[in-house]
Amino acid sequence: MVSGALLGSALLFSSSAAAQTLQFDAAKILSQPPPGRTQPDLPAEVISQGYLYLETNQIRFEALFDATTIQKWANLPLSSTLGAEDQKALTEAIAAKAADWCRIGTTQPESGNFIGASIIKGKPGATLPLEEGASLPTREAMVGLIWEFPRPPLPEEIQIQWTGYIDGQTQLPIRVFFGPRSELIEAHLGTKLVKWRSQGRLPMPSPLAAVPKIETLEPWHLPMGSLIWFSIGLIFFIVLKGSGHRLAGGNITFLSAWLLGALLTWPLFVVKLQRGVVVPEVKEKPDAEAILSPLLRNVYRAFDYRTESEIYDTLARSVDGELLRQLYLETLQALTLEGREGTRVTITEFSAEVMAVKPNPAGAGFVTECQWTALGTVGHWGHAHTRVNRYTAEVTVAPVGAAWKVVKLDVREARRI
Repeated sequence: MVSGALLGSALLFSSSAAAQTLQFDAAKILSQPPPGRTQPDLPAEVISQGYLYLETNQIRFEALFDATTIQKWANLPLSSTLGAEDQKALTEAIAAKAADWCRIGTTQPESGNFIGASIIKGKPGATLPLEEGASLPTREAMVGLIWEFPRPPLPEEIQIQWTGYIDGQTQLPIRVFFGPRSELIEAHLGTKLVKWRSQGRLPMPSPLAAVPKIETLEPWHLPMGSLIWFSIGLIFFIVLKGSGHRLAGGNITFLSAWLLGALLTWPLFVVKLQRGVVVPEVKEKPDAEAILSPLLRNVYRAFDYRTESEIYDTLARSVDGELLRQLYLETLQALTLEGREGTRVTITEFSAEVMAVKPNPAGAGFVTECQWTALGTVGHWGHAHTRVNRYTAEVTVAPVGAAWKVVKLDVREARRI
């Protein structure tokens, strides 16, 4: 039996890479090495490429440079092979100065979150996996930088300010990714801003999936004003009669005034008494599936948000108990591609099937044997990855307050497709 945390972590199991490949757009002949240094086996073209990803609730900017350019710019020794120490020196040299190179905003450029620098293997739009600490030829190495910025739902314009022109570079081609499409813009030395206009082409953010509601009983309304009036009148009547005094105007007059006062005070000081909910007994697979499918879908959707509070609050709509904390911590880490680089998988297609339903032995609700499939995509360094996984699990759903929530999840099997 596998922990419920695998709902997030198993998402990273499979990858069908390279949905699209981009050609790098800027090139120039490498300068000769300084006297006394050996000419290494280096690429014939200089790489300088930017990528702007307009993701849900976030703007991510990536910049790629060939390793030789960074070596020369940082005054590091040129070499044909980059070992672990060389890679560390490269990334530390550029990270120390690059944090303010990129500013992005929707009304004016602002500083974002600089994720850092990393060594990337391959070419722009065709990067390859690189094991941590492994050496690689310098001609196959690039240095990548990543920034993150908040994004409003439907910005009309994205303003980019780029100042990272190094080693004589005067322009930076930028590929903008929005939804399933992309287009090319350029930043130039001497031009303060480069602007990209959405022109209504950004996709609308999808709402959370609707989960069937649990019926809430109508509350009782207690007219406290009338009850107080009635009680005072009754006490007055009993006391007066017990003392032997007669009512002024007679009993009929007193009774009429008493009832009229109760009627007039009826809408005053009304107290509602909640009566709870009516939890339906879920026995059929279609009924269970109608509840479970949107709950699981919304677990993934919670991680479309970027701030901790938004993720946690959205996740809490579908999950309760210790499972909430477990999924929050581990799924957040699992959905981040290559951990340190900040890119996150977004689930674009989801389907669930309930194969069996039984009562919840712990109380109200139900337990299902189910299977679901999640397809996720993520763009990174100019190309897209598609990740598809299928899970078989036992999921317990119970009423929490007036809402259905997942309270227990045991993944039995996770398979690559």
